[in-house]
Amino acid sequence: MSAPPPPAAPAAPNPLLKKLLDTPLAFTPADAGAVMLALMRGGSSAQAGAFLAALKLSAKDRDPAVIAAVADAMRECALHVSFPPTAPAPNLVDIVGTGGDGHDTFNVSTASAIVAAGAGCFIAKVQADTSLALLLIRFFCLGQHGNRSSSSACGSADVLEALGARIGNVTAEKVPAIVNSSRFCFLFAQVFHPSLRAIAQARKELGVKTIFNILGPLTNPARPNRMIVGVFSDSLGPILAEALRISGVERFWIVHGKLGLDEIAPTGETDVWSYDSSAPSPAVEHFVVHPTRDFGIQEHTLEEVKGGDAAFNSETMKSLLRGRLAPGNAVCDFVLLNAGALLFVSGIASDLKDGVSKALQSINDGRALKALEAFVEASQ
Repeated sequence: MSAPPPPAAPAAPNPLLKKLLDTPLAFTPADAGAVMLALMRGGSSAQAGAFLAALKLSAKDRDPAVIAAVADAMRECALHVSFPPTAPAPNLVDIVGTGGDGHDTFNVSTASAIVAAGAGCFIAKVQADTSLALLLIRFFCLGQHGNRSSSSACGSADVLEALGARIGNVTAEKVPAIVNSSRFCFLFAQVFHPSLRAIAQARKELGVKTIFNILGPLTNPARPNRMIVGVFSDSLGPILAEALRISGVERFWIVHGKLGLDEIAPTGETDVWSYDSSAPSPAVEHFVVHPTRDFGIQEHTLEEVKGGDAAFNSETMKSLLRGRLAPGNAVCDFVLLNAGALLFVSGIASDLKDGVSKALQSINDGRALKALEAFVEASQ
């Protein structure tokens, strides 16, 4: 019998991690980015756990500059998406939530992205509905592949797989062609962030919310120019807004439904933190929107837009995109709200009501369904 392999050499101590633990007030965003890079390039689970816990205890995980620096480090180590000179990158758009709101609604961000693609947006979508941390735990720590299920709501990856997409086949090299041909592309975290094994293991063992619960929307390897990002807490709105501004996103909305939703809510008001770098005096502005007043859409309860498992949500998605859910249907109106806002933020619609009109036209003339079908075919 052969001898067991020798244990792996321990990771070298990181002086910046010691700085964070000993003198957190002196710890800078640049330090945070450097620690994150070191962890992804060979750090240990112990170091990762210490980093995540120390960020939380020092409240550095709510510092916009630290969030932006850690997100930038993650994108640096992700698989890079490069558009060739012969087909330069279009104005990429994303709509994504942090997850964690606990309401288990239908996959509105995924549906809205597909509808917006049918209306002319170029969508490069990252994971929604579930934190990046949970996805990495499921992949790296639980070893799950292919179709997945969990006790939580059906996520973007689950519903797209149920619709026939082979999301694991969408590599960085394929993204430009898929974006330009179908206008909708989904970038699966498990494929595009292969350097996060130590972080994932530490996150699983800590069992508490960390900076990773809000990083997902900021770590899109395609670096979209315009975004709508949903947050599970209103306290995160101004924090993520500043982090996105630092990261260089040109125009965005951060949204939080006052009922506790990380989407534009189908009832009541939604907080919005808006930024447009092309404005005469660019600054983050806060206001609220309402379905009826601002979109011309009737209100619906959260119960009416509850989701189910991947099979249930995929059938709802098919009905929506085939025009079988008319305006006035709760799910259809929920999607029109969010797709309409995305079309406005993208610059395709002149205002929110025009965005709703263009979103509805995308469904009615079949372009939204064609965008999904083109992505599914390209992923095979």
